[in-house]
Amino acid sequence: MVQLFILFFFSIKPTHGYEIQRFISLNRMSEWNNIKSGSIYYAIKKLEKHGYIRMIDKPEEGEKKKQIYEITQRGRDVLKKLAYNEMSKPLQGAASEKFLLYPIIANLQKEEIIQCVEKHISDLKAQKIRIDDWRKGKEQKACSMEVITLDYMITTVDSQIIWHNMMLKNLDNIIQESKEIVKLIKETDFMKYE
Repeated sequence: MVQLFILFFFSIKPTHGYEIQRFISLNRMSEWNNIKSGSIYYAIKKLEKHGYIRMIDKPEEGEKKKQIYEITQRGRDVLKKLAYNEMSKPLQGAASEKFLLYPIIANLQKEEIIQCVEKHISDLKAQKIRIDDWRKGKEQKACSMEVITLDYMITTVDSQIIWHNMMLKNLDNIIQESKEIVKLIKETDFMKYE
């Protein structure tokens, strides 16, 4: 998710890693998501090495100016691929990376989102059937811990189905909010805020 988020940020405007760190810090993202500000520079170097971003302004020797990067076309292609990949992942706990929707939504078309989410819901329903069948087969001879675990798995899959259906139901609002976040990032210098 770190690479997806960085590519998303660079797709909005050329900037430096410290501004991305400030955005993460100001939004307290590291408290509810797996994007940690310390991993930003490592990911930037990796993205640059693969040609997904490029440095457009490098400070002279002894200057304190930050290195400015921009996304490349290859990076835009990878951004879309990473967004699809993230959209297809299951929700995982209270700090799921998927809850950070705007870098995903901002880079996909509405029809693509609907298709991806509907497929994911279909996969989740198939998974629920498999777990439910497994649980029914265990009812007579399972220990109570196995039954509790299988019940929890079914509840977890049900919750994911509900979340994804709600996402589809509210997709127009989510897309609009994503556009507003993109506009905010584009117009704001996060270095000015503490």
